[in-house]
Amino acid sequence: MLRRVTSDGDGAVQAAAHRANNFDFVRVVAALCVLLSHQYALSGLPEPTLWQLHSLGGIGVLVFFTISGFLVAQSWQADPHAGRFAARRLLRIWPGLAALTLLLALVWGPLVSSLGAADYLRHPLLLKYFNNLRFSFRDALPLRLDGNALPTAVDGSLWTIPLELKCYLALALLGLAGLLRARWVVPVLTLLCVAVYVAAGPRGAATMEVFDQNIQKLFLFEFGLFFFAGVACWRLQPFADGRRALLCTAAGWALGSAAWAAGQPFLALWFVLPVTTLALGTASLPLLRRAGRFGDLSYGLYIYAFPVQQTLIWLCRDTLPWGAVLGLTVLSTFALAFASWHLVEKRALRLKPRKPRLEPAGWTRPETASARADNG
Repeated sequence: MLRRVTSDGDGAVQAAAHRANNFDFVRVVAALCVLLSHQYALSGLPEPTLWQLHSLGGIGVLVFFTISGFLVAQSWQADPHAGRFAARRLLRIWPGLAALTLLLALVWGPLVSSLGAADYLRHPLLLKYFNNLRFSFRDALPLRLDGNALPTAVDGSLWTIPLELKCYLALALLGLAGLLRARWVVPVLTLLCVAVYVAAGPRGAATMEVFDQNIQKLFLFEFGLFFFAGVACWRLQPFADGRRALLCTAAGWALGSAAWAAGQPFLALWFVLPVTTLALGTASLPLLRRAGRFGDLSYGLYIYAFPVQQTLIWLCRDTLPWGAVLGLTVLSTFALAFASWHLVEKRALRLKPRKPRLEPAGWTRPETASARADNG
C-alpha cells in the first residue's frame, strides 16, 4: 500500500549545494550595483553605463534575471506542478513587496509629504499606489521631495518585478507543454530569439533616456533573453564541474569578443554575462559562499534601496558629501534588508507548498536538513 507524503520541491540535496555555492554573494553584488547606479541618478549625476546598452544598475538586473532563470528552472524540474510552482514564486516575491508597499504608503509617505494626514489619506494617488500589491507598477504618492533629481519618484526599482513574473509564466508554459524535458529545445529557442533581436536592432541611445510602455516591452524581451540564458545553462549543465565551467566561460568570452569585433555589443554582453555570472555563482569559494550566513538579503537590498536613497539625499545633500550619503544609504538599506528577510520573507517561505510523494505505508522517511529557501 502506498501513502501520500510531501517534500519540498527543491530537496535536501539542493540545500547542501546551495550552502556550498556563491549565489548569495553574486546577488548581493548585483543589488549593490543597482544601488550605486541609482545613487548617481538620484543625485542628478549621469549613471555609469556599459556600451550605451545598460547602466550599472541594468547590468545588476541582468545578473538577477540570469540567476533566476537558472534556479527557478531547477525548481520546476523538482516539482513540475503549475499551482505549487506559482505559489512558491509568489511567496518569494509578494510578502516582501507587500510589506514595503504598506510601509511606503502609510508610514514613509505621510512623514515626508507636505500634506496633512487627512489630505494625504484622501489623495487619489495613495489608492493607486496599492496597485503595486497586484504587480501593476505605480511610482507616485502624494508627496514631492523638493531639490531631489527625481522629486516625485518613490521606488523606481520595482518596475522589473512584473517583468520577472512574466518570465516565470513563460517558463511554466514551456514546462506544461513538455518543452523543458528535451535538452536542446530551450537553448535553441533562446538562440533563435537572440538572433531575431539582434537582427531587428531595436536598441539605440534614446533607449537609455526614454521610459514608456514600448520601452518596457523591449526590456521585457531583453531581460527574458538573459533569464532564458540561465534556463538554457541549467538544461545543458555546463557548470557540472570546474573544468567544464572553465571551458564554457572561455567559450562565452571568445564568442563575446567576436560579437564585439563585429559591432554587436548586445550580443557580446549576452555571450559573456550569463556564463560569467553562473560560473562564479556555482563555484564554491571559501569566503564568498558564506555571504548568506545572515540570510538572503539581496531582494531586500533591491526593493528598499531606492526610497532610502531618496530620503537621505533629500535630508543630507546640503550637509554631507556624496560619499557619506552613499555610505549611510548602504548601511541603512542592509539593516532594512536584514529585517525584511528575518521578519517577512523567511517566514513566508515556510508556507511553501510541498510536493506530494508516494511511499510505502509504514515507512518513515528519516529527518533531513531543511530544504533551501526557494530564492530563484
